[in-house]
Amino acid sequence: MYIQFDTPHQYVFIHEHVRHLLLLWPKEEKNQLYVAEWKDDTLWLRYPGETYTETVWDQVEPFFFQRLKTEEKEIHAVLGATFRQGKRLYAMYYNRDNPGDDLYFFEVRSQRLHEIPDEEYENVVQAFLLEYPEYMGKEE
Repeated sequence: MYIQFDTPHQYVFIHEHVRHLLLLWPKEEKNQLYVAEWKDDTLWLRYPGETYTETVWDQVEPFFFQRLKTEEKEIHAVLGATFRQGKRLYAMYYNRDNPGDDLYFFEVRSQRLHEIPDEEYENVVQAFLLEYPEYMGKEE
């Protein structure tokens, strides 16, 4: 799945197995969250209500936008998905400026990102790709 917007204020992400569309309105300092579902090649948006919106945003906002430093560059990253492997919560990120680039994975504990040990990283990536095969071919 690949969705491209003309402006940098719309983000599709998956949280708790639900696909969402986040719209940011920077001038108004406001955001809107929709549940997004594919039906017959059409993306349908449904407003889930204020309580749901606030709950999801409270859960992901602390780590939604990140600046990742690689050996070569600094990347403005955006949350693409959260997923669980066992009792652990993981987050997948993509490059906001070049969404077709590599994907980056971290463990989430207490709403903070933690690097995944090298010996576990491949298993986390594989678990993600099994759960979300539409990202196949974009792994790091």
